Amino acid sequence: MISIWAVLAGALLLGGVAAIAAELRPAPPDLGQALDRLHRTPADHAELTDPDVSWVDRIGQSSLRLPGARIPRRQLSLIGRTPARFMAHKLLFALIGLMAPGYLVLISVLVGFELPWVVPLLAGPALALLGWLLPDGIVAGEAKEARTEYLHGIAAYLELVALERAADCGPAEALRRAAAVGRSTVFRRIRDALERAATDRLPPWDGLDALATELGLTPLQDVADIMRLSGSDGAAVYDTLRARSKSLRDELLAEDLARANTDSERMVAPGAALTLLMTVLIVFPALYQMFTVI
Repeated sequence: MISIWAVLAGALLLGGVAAIAAELRPAPPDLGQALDRLHRTPADHAELTDPDVSWVDRIGQSSLRLPGARIPRRQLSLIGRTPARFMAHKLLFALIGLMAPGYLVLISVLVGFELPWVVPLLAGPALALLGWLLPDGIVAGEAKEARTEYLHGIAAYLELVALERAADCGPAEALRRAAAVGRSTVFRRIRDALERAATDRLPPWDGLDALATELGLTPLQDVADIMRLSGSDGAAVYDTLRARSKSLRDELLAEDLARANTDSERMVAPGAALTLLMTVLIVFPALYQMFTVI
């Protein structure tokens, strides 16, 4: 006769296996979240990129209305960072700057070298202000690099749209097919904008227009205007798209050349200093020997 404890043990074992299998099985997509992503406004794009809001983001979200807080929304949208995370970084750096002098004073007391307590009182607020402003500079630098990457992607997108139009695709179809080719961030954002416009029953160039306004990218606005003209008047825009792509590439090339010239000019002073040092090292022994003999 089978023991009741064996039956219970087998049931518990099978229940555990079933629970593990159910947990490992991929969950079906949440239709509500998918519809929210499709219907969100461009201003809310950066806010909803992470579905799981952490406690850091909640702290940053509660500090968005602090007096004197300036949020560079376009720059944050370019690098894909939420304003809440940006404010959380500002608070964190400011807190580190405020607490660092007091920590150094405490360490000095423990090692037997006492620093005056006026050090954290004066250095703490100054370092806190520096930490508060540090994320602005970081975001500005990252946004500048991201903008250059976006412009390169838009130049490629212009060429692809022109090729699709040359293949006798309609304006809306040309925009969608060209956006489906790339896998970079700019192509993904363009696809999202086109999907939102299609869900809202709007022309695709209206979606590009909204994305250009969100990111502050004039070339993307030009794409929307050119394709709007093609969709409303049936104008041939192949040459216009190619010309705009060429002008954008020329602008990017000019910026790269200017940056290279600036870097070359910055290398003049270190090169001159190195040459002077080598000259001194070569000439000094001979001069020392000459004056010593005399």
